[in-house]
Amino acid sequence: MMKNMMFAILAFLLLPVELPAQSARAIQDEFAAVAEKSTPAVVVVRTGRHINRRVRTGDTYEDLYNYYYGQEQVRRQLVPTGQGSGFFVNADGYILTNYHIVKEQDYFRVTLYDGREFDAALAGEDPLSDLALLRIDAAGEKFPYLTFADSDKVKPGHWAIAIGAPFNLSYTVTVGVVSFNRRTVGMNPHENFIQADVSINPGNSGGPLLDIDGKVIGVNDFILSPQGGNIGLSFAIAGNLAQRIYEDLINYGKVERSWVGIGMAELPAAVKKEYKLTHGVVLNQLYRNSPAHQGGLRTGDIILEVDGQKVQQLNMVRLQILSRRPNEKIKFLIRRDGRDMEFIITASVMPNQAG
Repeated sequence: MMKNMMFAILAFLLLPVELPAQSARAIQDEFAAVAEKSTPAVVVVRTGRHINRRVRTGDTYEDLYNYYYGQEQVRRQLVPTGQGSGFFVNADGYILTNYHIVKEQDYFRVTLYDGREFDAALAGEDPLSDLALLRIDAAGEKFPYLTFADSDKVKPGHWAIAIGAPFNLSYTVTVGVVSFNRRTVGMNPHENFIQADVSINPGNSGGPLLDIDGKVIGVNDFILSPQGGNIGLSFAIAGNLAQRIYEDLINYGKVERSWVGIGMAELPAAVKKEYKLTHGVVLNQLYRNSPAHQGGLRTGDIILEVDGQKVQQLNMVRLQILSRRPNEKIKFLIRRDGRDMEFIITASVMPNQAG
């Protein structure tokens, strides 16, 4: 037995030392392939705003006269305001980016990977998710575009690759791993973030977060940092949410969200202990004649599951509801008076979007 062990140790020590390097090169080549394949579909978005400026004659007295008697000339002038990133979502020139990049701007100039520049028009916006859609009209030209992965299947530890234009450095590629999926931080009313440690900075916003196959798993949105620099806390809008938003904007010109009419609170530890619960949230507000009210829910109900998924936190319920479309049915498993009960609620359009 000792002899066999010695042979095993000797065989291990004699393994080719180049194997780890070969593995590293293989991963390196994968990253390079993703960058090479994906960057042609990524764009740099420069924004501006037109303002009215008075034309001065150079004569102080004449300028004062024109000012007080309304005879001064006004010239429309473009003021550059910022830069971000974006990417084509189809061949017809539609570009997905962040709403905070285009907010209150009226001029958009898009630079492609091959150096060409185009004026773009705002095709749709959704402030609740911080997403917006631009479009280039280039006389029937077809553009390279990125496709989406199923972001619900993304797991912590998966590779994450970001492409964007931080600090005016166009087509910068950075690599990291996914830290958390389905994160909510309270930035937007409708949010579902993929948290990653990939390095992004101002200018990366609106660019794609990709998996190892070069498919979009998120739209880079913001970082958390006490000093303003990257510390490994970057957040991207989940690809499934982003895909639904841009498809609604293209097809309908707006995004309709579902609503059931409930307010919720986290379960106190004492309640969990009393009822021997490991998960759930309590329904503490119910809007009169809302879908939830008409469907039989009551204040004080404990929501255990939504569509078969255990409720671990309040935001999970909100996300499940907002991710459905109006008129779709949502299944709630409720604990009431010590009994588990199932309710099917038909969602309606969020009230401030109705009509």
